[in-house]
Amino acid sequence: MKVCVVVPHYDHVDQFTRMLPGLVDQGLPIIVVDDASPDAEAERLDRLLAEQAPGATLVRRAENAGKGGAVMTALRAASDLGFSHALQIDADGQHDVRDIPRFVEAGSAAPECIICGQPVFDDSISPLRYYGRYLTIVLNWLEVLSTEIRDGMCGFRLYPLALVVPVIERSSPGTRMAFDPEMLVRSVWSGIRLVYIPVEVRYPEAGRSHFHYVRDNVEITWMHIRLIAGMLLRSPMLLVRRLGDGRGAGAP
Repeated sequence: MKVCVVVPHYDHVDQFTRMLPGLVDQGLPIIVVDDASPDAEAERLDRLLAEQAPGATLVRRAENAGKGGAVMTALRAASDLGFSHALQIDADGQHDVRDIPRFVEAGSAAPECIICGQPVFDDSISPLRYYGRYLTIVLNWLEVLSTEIRDGMCGFRLYPLALVVPVIERSSPGTRMAFDPEMLVRSVWSGIRLVYIPVEVRYPEAGRSHFHYVRDNVEITWMHIRLIAGMLLRSPMLLVRRLGDGRGAGAP
């Protein structure tokens, strides 16, 4: 495997500054996609990378596309640069970079699987966030006719690029907050297996969220409508697959 780390970034320089030293210590190539941050924050990001991660690749989008758009840009860039796998981690400090070797180890054992983080939350998560996730999880189970997707919202995962980039090109997933769950649903539809490893997730004090309550909930609702319609079209194939390989009970 040839692994890199991809980081979607928009106006998160303060949080990214705190996590970057630990990320650099992991010794993996880093690709940062800046999703058209404001000029002042873009300049701060330039200085930060020049000082602390001079070997990192910075890709800057001219227009903001949302987290999903930044991740897709990063995955395409990683593929073009010859990497076989890309580890997605958010720039806001929710994830512990010390878990990265566990993803790489799991990917080495299952190189054609997506290695997904299964969150273990601390007390920093709000009840609304915690219980709201379960609605998406249940809908994801319906969309793939199995419980294979244990958590579709965690943006900490290792992608096999030769398999997932074609899924992106064929299906054009949502470019904002709907990307993470939609990408797993469409990957399962394409026959890509998922492996989950537990990861601690925290919501840092003074952290900033770019979730827009109305816009992003409308996009997520529309995503589920499209995916349920897609499931109905694919249901014979999905049911045959479940009966044939026993993947209906959340097996990796």
